[in-house]
Amino acid sequence: MNTYLPKRIVVNSNNSRFFAILMAFSGGVSDVYCHIYFHGLVATQTGNVILLASDLSQKNWSQVIPKLLSIFTFSLGFLAGIWIKEKNDHYLYWRSYTMIPVVIASLLIPFAPYDFHLLKLCSLAFGTGLLMLTFTGVRVEKNQYTIMMTSGNYRRMLTEWYYYLTSKNKSAILKRNAENYTIVVISFLTGACLLAIVNLFWGPYTIWLASITFFLAFMIEFSQASRNN
Repeated sequence: MNTYLPKRIVVNSNNSRFFAILMAFSGGVSDVYCHIYFHGLVATQTGNVILLASDLSQKNWSQVIPKLLSIFTFSLGFLAGIWIKEKNDHYLYWRSYTMIPVVIASLLIPFAPYDFHLLKLCSLAFGTGLLMLTFTGVRVEKNQYTIMMTSGNYRRMLTEWYYYLTSKNKSAILKRNAENYTIVVISFLTGACLLAIVNLFWGPYTIWLASITFFLAFMIEFSQASRNN
């Protein structure tokens, strides 16, 4: 046996690079879509706070309500996630089932009348809050990151590249850490930019980009739970 061959990295499905790519991509798509159609964000709640303050300063009252509702329903989803986890933490499939609301919401949004645009926003924000709690502490391989967002992951990416580039011993581990965060950030930006482009042709149906990636992530998580079972 050749002892110089690198060991194969074995990770759980929800700690894999592919799962991280799917969730980051979904976050970019969802945030840009909701900003275009509903004037609010669903994943980047700190962004909602900043935009809310800007709207208040400009007395743009019509765009204040969507952001307040998004923050409120996101919080409800997060709290619901805590309750579900406490009641079902022993049940292997509980994470899989908390992904179902956001999959269904993203699929049905294009069919709902325009007058229900605030309800559409709230349904996605609730599902996103649920996912944020469900996958708190999730890792891409061994690196902890935040799903569906990029701000904290971007800072970690810069930090890891700094350590790698300034280190005298440029180990493969340091490079791998930097690459993991880079993959998450690029996936989020790709989802955001692709949504903006595809929206020109598909209109409201572009949210199905997120539906597809949410569903793939659901299948990965469900499959992993089945193997553990």
